[in-house]
Formats: sequence, structure tokens, C-alpha cells
Amino acid sequence: MRIDVSRLGPEAQRQVLSKMLVVKARESKYGSRKAVRMMPNGKLRRFDSQKEARRYDELTARLRAGMIRDLRLQHTFTLQEGYVNSDGDAVRAITYKADFTYWEMPAFWRGYEEQCPADRWNFVVEDVKGVRTEAYKIKKKLMEERGWRVREI
Repeated sequence: MRIDVSRLGPEAQRQVLSKMLVVKARESKYGSRKAVRMMPNGKLRRFDSQKEARRYDELTARLRAGMIRDLRLQHTFTLQEGYVNSDGDAVRAITYKADFTYWEMPAFWRGYEEQCPADRWNFVVEDVKGVRTEAYKIKKKLMEERGWRVREI
């Protein structure tokens, strides 16, 4: 059913047009607000939450200080390869996307960075969490089963 707005009175037209022109900002599923940061290459990157963006700031400061190295964002781990089942249907791979991964120097070597052997650095998988969903809990268990401990921030 269509209504010809021009046939309405001036007050009704104003009401209809004001409701049509209002565009609501879509709220996040879990109430988080997006944040933007400048990357080293000069491009802007949008983070899913303010908390994740603040953690990025902390990690870049630690990277500059030499406490961590090889900082990567949104690193994907394959937990189960995709396959084709007996009916011929393709089953997608199960993946886990970590917010951050990096190599961290053990506390024992702090202050002696240049002397720390390369094989002493620890690989860290980090996820900034506000809400721990059921899917996340399962994927975290699968990550730990494969030897990757997920550090929650």
C-alpha cells in the first residue's frame, strides 16, 4: 500500500518526512564501539572495539621498546581442514582468527635484549574479549589442544 505524501496536510508531511530521513546508526551486537588507528604504513585501520585499539597501542609501544617482535594482527589458524563428505557436500574448514600474535621475550632476559637467544622467545596468541561466546570457548579449547595457549585480555 502506497500513500501519496503530497495529499497529506503540512504537519503530517513533516512527520512522515522526518521519520523517513532519520537514519539510525547500527549498534554493535555486544555494545562495543569501533575505533580507528593509524598503521605504520600510513593507512587507517578500524578495530572492532575501543579495548582492542588500546591493546594495539600498548603492543606497538612494547614493539618499539624491543620487548616483543613480529606483531601480527588478525592471524588465522586452521583448526580443522575443510573436506568433502560422503554425500559430496563441501564442509568448510574451522578457523580461529586471533586479534594479535607476536613473539615475547621472557622476563628473565629483560634488559639484556641483544643477548637473548632467538629460541628463548615465546609465541603469544592474544584475543581481546568483552563477551566469551560459546563458539569462542570451543575454538579456544581446540587451539589449546593443538599447543597454542590463547591469552585473553
